[in-house]
Amino acid sequence: MALRAKRHLGVVRFSAFGDVVLLHSVLAQALEPGDRISLFTRPQWAQRLPEHPQIVVHGLDVDRPPYRRFFALLWFWWGWMRSADLTAWYDAHSHLRSRSSRWVAWVLRIAQASVAKPRAARKALLRGSEQPVPNAYDLHCEALAKIGWDRVQPLQPQSRSGRIIILAPFTSSATKQWPIEEALRLADQLALEGWEPVFVGGPKDHISTSFRCGMGLSPLEESALWAEARAAVVCDSAAQHLAYRFQVPSVVLWAGTHPLGGFAAPSPMLHWHLPERLPCQPCSIFGTDSCHRGDWACRQALTADSVREALGQLGI
Repeated sequence: MALRAKRHLGVVRFSAFGDVVLLHSVLAQALEPGDRISLFTRPQWAQRLPEHPQIVVHGLDVDRPPYRRFFALLWFWWGWMRSADLTAWYDAHSHLRSRSSRWVAWVLRIAQASVAKPRAARKALLRGSEQPVPNAYDLHCEALAKIGWDRVQPLQPQSRSGRIIILAPFTSSATKQWPIEEALRLADQLALEGWEPVFVGGPKDHISTSFRCGMGLSPLEESALWAEARAAVVCDSAAQHLAYRFQVPSVVLWAGTHPLGGFAAPSPMLHWHLPERLPCQPCSIFGTDSCHRGDWACRQALTADSVREALGQLGI
């Protein structure tokens, strides 16, 4: 018989992989000895998340039957929560598909919280406001603190002396992506200096290069690669949040989106973008696939030389 956890937190987040990795980092810092967290997310993300001995990840496919149907999902939450011996429940998505879980938690008298959605601040930023949108990491921490799951053990930086520099130019949308040709130029330059560039991305990403590539690695393989890396160059993507999760000093490249949008990972990340915002920047909080100007001005400053200069600020 499994030992009963001192505290058991249930969490749900159906969203992009980067959002789930971000949440995973916050949850890892809220755990005390003897605690357990059950995290529900999409099956494809459950297979890719870093492993943690106190976080059990469940893949729940809400895009296909039976759980695509509202009442089937509601019935699932009812059955699972009744048997899970939960201390608290956290809706980290605050979407129709996750709100049903909050109703069940309320009926069962389980302490609960939900993440705030700063929609007004996001709209203001897109209209030109200079006021930062509340950071997603902080929003999760604040919500969890309300149900007694405070940040108790910050992620610990590790000593890094290897030669691997991770390059992650891929993103889910074109306005966030770093031009592949510039990434390859930087890889050539780093290799000449004695570093080992390694390209990483998701299972569907591809690049034609002689450099080492880590596309579609298993969670254990990917975790080992991040743990070995000396530094990284990433975009506003899941790679940014993986770098933070493993505390890899990284240059984060921002183009169509912006750190003011609320998804900038904390230290040891160095956020690299235009010195002054363009009138159209950010064109979106989450990224789009086209530039309405047509000239991709936000990416023109993200040259291999400028990124190499930024790496120098990290001691590389």
